Amino acid sequence: MKSLRKILLSSLVLIIIGIVGLFITLFIGNIGTGISNFGAGRGYSFSQEDMGHMSRDFPQNENSIELTFEDVKDLTHEYIERNNLSGLEIAEIMEFSKNFYIEVHEIDTGIGALELLVDKSSGVIFPEYGPNMMWNIKYGMHSQIPLSQNDITMDISEDKALGLAERYLAKTNIGELAGDEVEKFYGYYTIHTLTEDGDIAGMLSVNGFTGDVWYHNWHGIFIDMTEEH
Repeated sequence: MKSLRKILLSSLVLIIIGIVGLFITLFIGNIGTGISNFGAGRGYSFSQEDMGHMSRDFPQNENSIELTFEDVKDLTHEYIERNNLSGLEIAEIMEFSKNFYIEVHEIDTGIGALELLVDKSSGVIFPEYGPNMMWNIKYGMHSQIPLSQNDITMDISEDKALGLAERYLAKTNIGELAGDEVEKFYGYYTIHTLTEDGDIAGMLSVNGFTGDVWYHNWHGIFIDMTEEH
């Protein structure tokens, strides 16, 4: 009887180990698939250099490099050329206390393509975190459409995105208002936020399919901006 119990107990342990092993195998397989598919879409692929810059903890402006808007424009043009991206142009550059923000549009469509940052402590240019990486379905990490596609239809309209931004700010950032200009990207919208006096405070993005709002909380204090087109 004791031998039978031991056999049953051993069989049960082996079954549990087998089930756990199966789950671990599937889990690792999914991770491996995610890693192998990273940047493998038909759109722009982030390079290892980009990922290194985005994950690096830059010092916050203790020894800031003196950069002009012209310097940032040159860095942006070099970045676009280095990554073999054609048909793009700078739409605007914004200077904040922590970084420069660059909005890049497609020349033919006027739709937003990339949002880039230049770290003021190092002078390094790299893709902006947040929506630019996660929601951009043409140029982002999870690209789903080819670079040749020149339009996108989203469930959320520009007016609705603006309304969602206003409701978000009313709940979370009292005294901060949504601007009236909505910039369309492939998968989301980016909107400037304003102080009650009408000055620029920051920006946020609204997902064009889910309506989720993502506030850009990494810029710091707004300083100045220049519009190229």
